[in-house]
Amino acid sequence: MRKLLILILLATILSACTNVSRFEKNSLVAHGELLDGSNEYLYYSIWIDLEKTVDARTMSSLMKLSPDSPHIALNELRTEFVARYLSPFTPPPQWPETWKQKAKEDEVYAGGGFNIRFKEKQLLSVGICSHCAGGREYPIVGTPDGNNFYTLPLTKEQVIEVFGAPDRIYKVGEVRY
Repeated sequence: MRKLLILILLATILSACTNVSRFEKNSLVAHGELLDGSNEYLYYSIWIDLEKTVDARTMSSLMKLSPDSPHIALNELRTEFVARYLSPFTPPPQWPETWKQKAKEDEVYAGGGFNIRFKEKQLLSVGICSHCAGGREYPIVGTPDGNNFYTLPLTKEQVIEVFGAPDRIYKVGEVRY
């Protein structure tokens, strides 16, 4: 009986550490948690690393960089368009100098829950986040056909509708890319 109680206690403790849902689809990683009293995981952070393999469905997903911007497909993002709606990224003062120098190597734009990185006009990554850095943003993403737009955080069904079915969904104890 004592061993059974220890196993139950360990299972309870270990399951408490896995409170983040990780949605993976090729180079797209989304993290979700039970936010604002929700009964389901809401995906508040999406990272797309274009230096890895990205499928056509993800690349044709739409986004609105600001409430007044036109929507644009991920595969159509160019520095000129992004610079009209987002500000150049400035590293926080508390970052180590090595990180600040690394950030200056790329052309990065941020704002409204988006972080978009280019190098020599080549799109490298897109980060989308509604609940990050202690704040709240309202980034908008849309289905490739342009029929549905959603403000983050997204339900699992909405992530699938916008970006496609996952390769894998599993629980993790922390958000890592």
